[in-house]
Formats: sequence, C-alpha cells, structure tokens
Amino acid sequence: MVFSFILFISNHAYSQTQISGSVVDAEDGSPLGGVNVSVKGKVIGTSTGTNGEFSLNTQQAPPLTLVFTMVGFRTQEVEITENTVTDLTVELSEAAIVGDEVVVSASRVEENILESPVSIEKIDAISIQQAASPSFYESLANLKGVDFSTQSITFHSINTRGFNANGNTRFVQLIDGIDNQAPGLNFPVGNVVGIPELDLESAELIPGVASALYGPNALNGILLMQSKSPFKYPGLSVQAKVGANHFDSNVEDDPALYQDYGLRYANTINDKFGYKFNFSYLRATDFVAQDTRDMGPRSYGVVERGATSRNGNRVYNGVNVYGQPLLNLGELADRAIAGGNQQVEAIRSLFPDGEAGNFTPTGYPEASVVDNTSESLKLGTALHYRITDNYELLGQFNWGSGSSVYTANDRFVLDDFNIWTAKVELNNPNFFLRAYTTQEDAGDTYAANTLASLINAETFVPAYVNAFGNARTQGATIDEAHAQARAVGNAVQPQPGTQAYENIASRLRSTPISEGGALFTDQTGLWHAETKYNFSEIIDPSLVELIVGGNVRRYDLKSGGTLFALKDNGEEFNIDEFGTYLQASKSLFNEDLDLQASLRYDKNEYFDGQFSPRFSAVYTVAENHNIRASYQQGFRIPNTQTQFIDLDVVSNRLIGSNPILKERYNFSSNPVYRVENLQAARAEAAEGNMQAARDLLTPVEFDEFETEKVNSYEIGYKALIGERLTVDAYYYYSAYEDFIAEILFTQAVDLTDTNTRDGYSPVSGFDPTSESGKDAIINDNVPGGRLQTYGVDVNADGKVEAQGFAFDAKYVIGRGYTIGGNVAWNELISQQDLIDQGFRAEYNTPEWRYNLKFENRKVTPAIGFNVVYRWQDAFLWESSFGKGVIDAYGSLDAQVSYRLPDLNTSIKLSGSNILNSHHTTSFGNPQLGAIYMISFTFDQFMN
Repeated sequence: MVFSFILFISNHAYSQTQISGSVVDAEDGSPLGGVNVSVKGKVIGTSTGTNGEFSLNTQQAPPLTLVFTMVGFRTQEVEITENTVTDLTVELSEAAIVGDEVVVSASRVEENILESPVSIEKIDAISIQQAASPSFYESLANLKGVDFSTQSITFHSINTRGFNANGNTRFVQLIDGIDNQAPGLNFPVGNVVGIPELDLESAELIPGVASALYGPNALNGILLMQSKSPFKYPGLSVQAKVGANHFDSNVEDDPALYQDYGLRYANTINDKFGYKFNFSYLRATDFVAQDTRDMGPRSYGVVERGATSRNGNRVYNGVNVYGQPLLNLGELADRAIAGGNQQVEAIRSLFPDGEAGNFTPTGYPEASVVDNTSESLKLGTALHYRITDNYELLGQFNWGSGSSVYTANDRFVLDDFNIWTAKVELNNPNFFLRAYTTQEDAGDTYAANTLASLINAETFVPAYVNAFGNARTQGATIDEAHAQARAVGNAVQPQPGTQAYENIASRLRSTPISEGGALFTDQTGLWHAETKYNFSEIIDPSLVELIVGGNVRRYDLKSGGTLFALKDNGEEFNIDEFGTYLQASKSLFNEDLDLQASLRYDKNEYFDGQFSPRFSAVYTVAENHNIRASYQQGFRIPNTQTQFIDLDVVSNRLIGSNPILKERYNFSSNPVYRVENLQAARAEAAEGNMQAARDLLTPVEFDEFETEKVNSYEIGYKALIGERLTVDAYYYYSAYEDFIAEILFTQAVDLTDTNTRDGYSPVSGFDPTSESGKDAIINDNVPGGRLQTYGVDVNADGKVEAQGFAFDAKYVIGRGYTIGGNVAWNELISQQDLIDQGFRAEYNTPEWRYNLKFENRKVTPAIGFNVVYRWQDAFLWESSFGKGVIDAYGSLDAQVSYRLPDLNTSIKLSGSNILNSHHTTSFGNPQLGAIYMISFTFDQFMN
C-alpha cells in the first residue's frame, strides 16, 4: 500500500519551474558554496556548488518563494514570478549576532527563537566548529543552567534544573527523532555511540518540563540533535584531532595520546536522490577515579573531605577501592557449618560475632580492575528520496561501539558495548511518519566492584577465615588473629599484572552475573513509531494553528537474568506504552500576543494513564522584546530498571518496584525495615535504650507505586536590543508529586538461601516483629540468618518543591569581538522534607554556576578564537554509589583557529581545562585534567 502511494504521487511529478543562479557574499562578492536553496513550504531544494552556483527544478508554479539559508548568514527570501529564471544573483550578509535563529523543538513548528513560548538554547554548526571542547557534547556545559556529570572521557550526562544523576533518566535526548537512550540502561550513554560531530547540523536544548509534546521522562529537559541532510550539506568533510592528556596525573606519569578522526561524505543525484556516509573513531587514555576517602562500612553516611587509606583498620571502604564488602566472621562460620564443615563447628566459639568479627577484604584500586583505554567507533549512512516537491522518504542506519566507564551503584566498564538504530521516515511540510528500532548489546560489559569482590571471595576471604581460626586455636587474641589473617589473605590475593590475576579475572569477566560472575549480557531492544500532522492546509492558521501527534513504543527486555527479573517461566518482561497529543496556537492583538495550549495523554501497561497539559503566552512588548509565561505538567514513567531490575551490587540488592518482585522477595510475609530506622535503633541501643530502639523498628507497608508528576511555572524575557545585545532570563518554580527516590530496606533472611529466582526465604521459626526478633536484627545476630539489604524505589509523600533562575547576555563589542556570559541559581526547597522521610534528596546541583565567554570568529579573514571560563560552587552529591561533597571548581577552555580557504581547511589549537585544574563533577567519578589538542578539518564547501 505504501509503495502504491509513492508510485501514485511519483506519477504526478512534473517540472513546471526552472531556476538557476548564484549566491555571493554581500561583503566582497565572493561565491558562497554550500548555501541551502529551498522552495518555501516544500521539501524540494538544492545547494550551491563550490562556485556558488545552483540550479533547481520544481513542480510548484509561480509565484513561489525561494529561501536561501546558510549558518552564519542572514536568511534571504526571493520571490519568483516566472516559469524560467536564469542568472539570478543573491547576496547573503553575514549575521553579526545571534537573535534571529529558527527553532522547531519548543512548539514542534518553526518559529523565531525570540518568540519561543519556553526557554530554549541552540548551538549551530559554526558554534560546533569553534568549540574549544574536545567535542561538541562537552560544549553543552557552556549553556546556561546546564549541569554536567563526567564519568569518563566519553561518557557525560546532561541535566537542567536539579536532580542530576550519572545516568540521567529525567532528561531526554533525541537524534533525528530517535531516542538516544540505551534501552536496557534507560539513559543516553553520553556521546559514546551518539552523533558524529561532522554530521551535526544543530542542537536545541529545552531546560525543564517538556512532557506535553515529547512524552514521558522529559521531566527536566530535552536535547534535540539534528544531523545534516545530504541535500543541504553535500560534499566531503574530513577531520583529525590529535592531542594529549594526563598531565600531573597520579596514575599516568607521562602524557597520553588523544586521537579523534572523522569523515563524512554526502552527494545528490538530480536533486531527487541524496545519500551520506559517516565514520568517526576516538581512542584515548581515560581519567581514572582515585578517591580513597572512607565511605564507612555500609556507605550510608556522608564522606568527608580529605583522603585516607586503610591505615591498619579492619574495616575500610574506599570510594574508588573495590572488592571490600563488610563481612562478619561469625556469620561466615555459620555458613560454613550449615554447609557441613565440622571443623569450623568445633571451634565456632573462637569466631566473634558483632563488631569484633567485622572486617573488609583488602580492596583493589580502580586502576587495577578497570582498563582506562577509552574507544568510540561510529558508522552511519542514510538514503533520501524526494518523491515529489512535497514528499521525502528516507532510511537511516547508525551503528556505534565503544569502551568506556560509567557510575551507578557500581563502576560499570562498558567493554565493546554497542548500539545500532534503524529508521524509516516519510516527510511532508505538514506531517511525518516515523518508525525506528534501537538495539543494545552490552558486549563484554562488567561491574568493577562486583569483579573485585568475587576475586576476593575466591582467594582472600577463605584464606582470611582459615588463618583467623588457626591463629585463635594457637592462643592469639581477636586483634592478633585479625592481623595474622590479613597478612595471609594479602599473600594469596592475586595481583594485577600476574598470570594468576588474569586467569581468575578473565573467567569472572566472561561469566554472567546470573551464573556467579561479573558479566552483563543485556541485549534489550526498543521499538517505536510516531506521527505528527499540522492542519495548516485545512484550517486557516490565522484562525488557529493546530497540530496532533502520537506514538507507540515497546521495550523488549533481554538480559539473560543478569539485570532484569525473570518471569516464572524463565522469560523476561516486555513493556508497552502509547501516547497522543494535541496543540493549538493563536495570535491576538496584531500578533503581539501568542497563546498556545497543549495536551498529551500517555499510557504504560503497568500504570494508569497520565495527562500532561501545557499553557503558554508570549507577549511582544516592543519589537524584538518578548515576555513569556508558561505552566506545564510533566511526568516520569518508572523506567525499565525501576520496574524490573533484579541485581546484586555487593553492598545491597536492587529490585524493581513492580509488585511481582516485592512478592517474590516475601515483603508481605517477611517484613522489611528501613535501614535509616535500623541505624537510629542501633544508636539508641548503644545508649542502653532497648525499648526505644525496638519502637523505631516498624515494618514498612508499601503503597501502590505511581508515576512521578511535576507542575512547573515559568516566566521569562528574551530580547534583541539594537544590533549588539541579546538577553535571556527566566525564573521557574516546580512542585513534584509522587516523587520517586530510592530507599534502603533490610530484611532477616535464611543464612544459606541464595536462590534469588524465588527471593530469599525467611528464617524458619524467626519472628522479626517480636522483641527478641528486633533485638537480633538490631545486634545483627539473627539465629541461622543474616540481614539482606535492598534498594527499592518508592514514592515520597507530599510535594517536593524546587526553584531557580538564569540570566544570559551577549554583547557585540565591534569588529567581530563579542563578550557574553550566563549565571544560574537553583534551590531544592523541600530538601529537609525528603530527608525527614528517609530519602536521599539526590538534588546533585550546585546552587550557583556561571560561564563567561570572549570570542571573535574572524579577527582576520583567517584567524578566530574563543575563550570560555566555567565555575560552579560546592554541593552535596547523593546517589546509590555514595554521597559526598563535590568541591567548587573553575575550568578554562580556549581555542585559536586558522583558515586556509584555498585548501578548504582549518587548523585549530585548543585546550579543555587548559590550566589543568583537577576537579570532579560528581561523586565516585575521576578527577578531570587538561586535554590539549590540534585539529585539522577539511570541508569541501568551507567559507
């Protein structure tokens, strides 16, 4: 049927108007190559060649309007009134200042950025070329209000307006309409397998709620990246970036090589067929996390400033030292006895319980268990066919593979991780139909802390327990026995670089977590289809502009039991959802007032349907001076992991909030208690107040798990003042309901039960709600049992309120010099309310941050530069990995570029963090140093 439709409209295609001419620079008359020439309101178009000339045939009869666009130049429209036009000459003037860009993401229709109903940021191709950062992705940190979490050299997480996270599920990223998330991880994997820089046309960022048009999880913002069409950007582009990092590093004494290569080729045939091919490859020595501060035995408290080490302590848990679970000799002895070890049974009294029996194995620093060679390979291709002036069909395939590291409950090593996407799309000026799939393969991905803990479980721990028992039978005190046991454990522990270590590490890295190893086998897939229709040809836009759209989506979970829970039949779950939206826009008072209303409905099969309205108004108080106000409601459907994760991360077990898992782990028949309450009870017990301690232990009753909602209000002002100054400012207030956060729970389970398929069994005959049962839990001495800790997401009570503002300004000094900057302030009003409910607030956002920029793209026709300074103040980072203060820091980026027009080549000397100010952006992640680079870019149509 689709092919019949295409054939039908193809047979009605015939040429009516022929136009040819040239485009030149208005300043010096030089030809401009690569200028996009399109028919207004149609998909048909072409681009100028290297000599600035173009030729275009269109079915549209005169009169018609040609639109000439090129990044860095003012858009020019020319009316055509004759069937044949030759020798048309169009002059384009260079744009002196940003202010008249067109954006599409704010309303899903084209509009001037000054008139956007919500806050929006845009970076174009020139800004991408001029960035001093190693890639365009890092340069997003220069936008106002943007938080950046760097977990490795290629893995960055973006967020706005609070509640930042290493793997951020509150911020959506789209590449050509394709959700850039890894379906099994539920968040974008930075730019490990994202869009190649040479193929990026622009990026638009909306801070704050965007659910009304973009659906679930666009709670804190959305980033839309658009690649270059072969019709608009034909030709060959080649780029090579070479540099070095690791200057004054504690791990790498010598600088390490940084390499990044890219190639793009695009071409068209008769303005009907267009195709392109992309390639990029990056290889670098990553920064290594080296925080050795002690997190405490169970990672519950805030990690204070100042480095430390074991220093002879039996219990030590360094932030980036792995394989150190808190163990108890009495519990280990009971397990051995339950397994039939009669020798241990005979000397059980020599193994202490409680604090005297606690110890942690000697751990491995991150550099020992994590390969810090980071790689990223991206391949992409697309084929476009313009069926008529009004219809364009395209197919697109992108594949990316990489090795990197990211931080969640563990430091996860993405080894040979890859994702591919395939899309087919039919476009018309008034609608599109799009369908795509995203397929993830975790490759050889493994968890670093899990790997180190398993190595110690096979080597260090048995030797420690045996040595302790031998020492005690020979009359050693408990402290003496611990000291002797550690010496023996250290002696048998395999060390990195040895064959013994490589043998055991390779075996565990290649063994799935479900089978007792550290390997993930996630191959989760995402299937998505969507459409949008604009009624502008049916309903007069002067009356009302109306658009509708909708989508369907399926998550096909497939982790082999290494990440997600299994059904009783051994299969994994699928998750289906759909959404639909309607938007109406109306201009009043001679178009000085623009009103817009949107309403979206979404349904996930495991949650009730959710409406998301948005109302906005933009009032033009004077030419190029606009005040905007909006109300939006957004929501977050708990992601696949929040619903169905079932994963042991050493310190605790993460389980999804779906009722199936709560029942599987016997939460109704074997009560669980909040870890926070248990800590408070132990503090009371230490003071001798046992009854007060028991009273603090109340079994948790789980309410129905809900989607998280937010109501957000924003007022803003954006203006172009004269030809030299742009300003943009906003204030927002957001109130969240059913806020989702993780709570730690503990449960008394049978000591020997390790069958997680059916959950952990309760201890036979043990009553955790009785006085004696609570005493045993408080003293961590459950007869025949142990305490199992869980991490489970639940909804907070009441409202969670946050607010903030941001201000941005850019001023043209003259002769091409511009200076600008922005400042942002964010506050979590309800932080104490969350703490009182036992939640980690996880706001993870500095109160103040600012950016300053000074640049001139053309100091001379050949030379340009820019300098950017970023600063943010200290703040508390909270996550399941741990919590601690992130110190305030400043970072300076700079670049100088030199153009060789005769060779269509530019050379750029750049540096990221050029003062080499080592800093950390989030807890548990590496300290970042300088990266110095030289890059060469050849562009066939460079101007």
